Amino acid sequence: MRKKTLLLCLPLLFSGTAFAENDGYQLEQVLVMSRHNLRAPLANNGSVLAQSTPKAWPQWDTPGGLLTTKGGVLEVYMGHYFNAWLKQAGILPQEGCPAGDSVYVYANSLQRTVATAQFFTNGAFPGCDISVHHQEKMGEMDPTFNPIITDTSETFNQQALSAMNAELASLKLDASYKQLEQIIDYKDSPACKIDKQCNLAAEPSKMSAVPGKEPGVSGPLKVGNSLVDAFMLQYYEGFPMKDVAWGKIVTPHQWQQLAKLKDGYQDSLFTSSVVAQNVAKPLLTYINSG
Repeated sequence: MRKKTLLLCLPLLFSGTAFAENDGYQLEQVLVMSRHNLRAPLANNGSVLAQSTPKAWPQWDTPGGLLTTKGGVLEVYMGHYFNAWLKQAGILPQEGCPAGDSVYVYANSLQRTVATAQFFTNGAFPGCDISVHHQEKMGEMDPTFNPIITDTSETFNQQALSAMNAELASLKLDASYKQLEQIIDYKDSPACKIDKQCNLAAEPSKMSAVPGKEPGVSGPLKVGNSLVDAFMLQYYEGFPMKDVAWGKIVTPHQWQQLAKLKDGYQDSLFTSSVVAQNVAKPLLTYINSG
């Protein structure tokens, strides 16, 4: 088999030939699925973040949605790890650069994914001329990686909504919403004072499964996800703890309660088999074609 290493970001794929030490198996391909590294929050201060609290949000040096400097540094470290592991597995040469046709890097066409791929290759293949491939037009999702609904039938729509709503109904989030409301001082927010939406747990979340778009949800689950996402990114970026959620998250239990909102958002949208199989099909088709 001709050696070929295939790398995607998202995802990351490695393939090549090597022999396991003990039982003679031949390693033909290693597949690593990866996302981008640390980014600034997707929601900016003029959107749901500002509407949900009277408090001023800490400022980021990086524009919303873009890879941060720390994210780049961490991705170089990730590359260092894979360099050592691939050499140990016999897929990369111990010295020098891999053969020109043995590495292929393919990134989604967003700044945070292309930059992640560039930092990763710098760490994994230092001093080597490894290109990062992506579609020419930046700022738009590459169809290979875009988790949009492609089935236009009414039957699929009903199946998807039923599965998504069943997952939503299984979530126990009242305590998480209460925790979040206390942190953001929701009763004094524009959403409460102007829009009269003062109780996140009492508001409905509405699922959508529109062809050509990602599975979606509106209402408190989307709001909660955006806010918790911002808090988590502040923490991992290394903001002073007095600035992470204004210093109001002080125990592991609070983080666990808040994480249920972010996890519940992802689970309700993407984890049902009917939705997952549809939105993942372009990526799986590409992987299988390799």
